[in-house]
Parts: sequence; C-alpha cells; structure tokens
Amino acid sequence: MFVLFRGDFTRWVEEADRTILRLLRDRDRDGVPSEVVLRDGSRLLTFNISWGYDPKGATAQVATNISPSIEGVAVEFFTTNAVVAINDPETGAPLLAVA
Repeated sequence: MFVLFRGDFTRWVEEADRTILRLLRDRDRDGVPSEVVLRDGSRLLTFNISWGYDPKGATAQVATNISPSIEGVAVEFFTTNAVVAINDPETGAPLLAVA
C-alpha cells in the first residue's frame, strides 16, 4: 500500500524528508522546473510532486510530474534518501545540497 499526498504535509513528514519535500512543494517552486540529482547520477526534471510513505518505509517515495501531467516530460519516481542535490535547471544554481 502506498499513499500519495499533495496538500499540507508537515504533520506526516519524517524530519529527514521535510527539507526536500518542502522545497519541491514550495509555492514558489511548484510548477517551476527543478533538477533533482540522485546518488546514482540520475538527473530528473521535476515540475511538481506527489509523495507518500510505504507503511514499512522510513523514507518518502516521490512521483514527479504526475499532477498535473506535463506534456513531453517524463513521470519519474525516487525516494528522498536517494537525493544528493536539487538545482535550478535554467541557471545551474544549487537550491539544496544533501550530505
């Protein structure tokens, strides 16, 4: 079972995930492209997210570009513990670096 959230999430989010999810759901970034960089080197172009927790999972699972869908942009999935950085894809400026 996997439950997706889109609204106010602060009471549901594990502390380690909060910064990543807040940045990607922030009203200044929701709908604006972000580049999510994963530990395996993948770079995901992200306009919006839906997220949730597997009942046995300790980290958030994220679906990108799904609500609303963006024509020509892939729907991607990742977990927050795989994120190493979030950048502005237009300028390359770092928005978040994860240790």
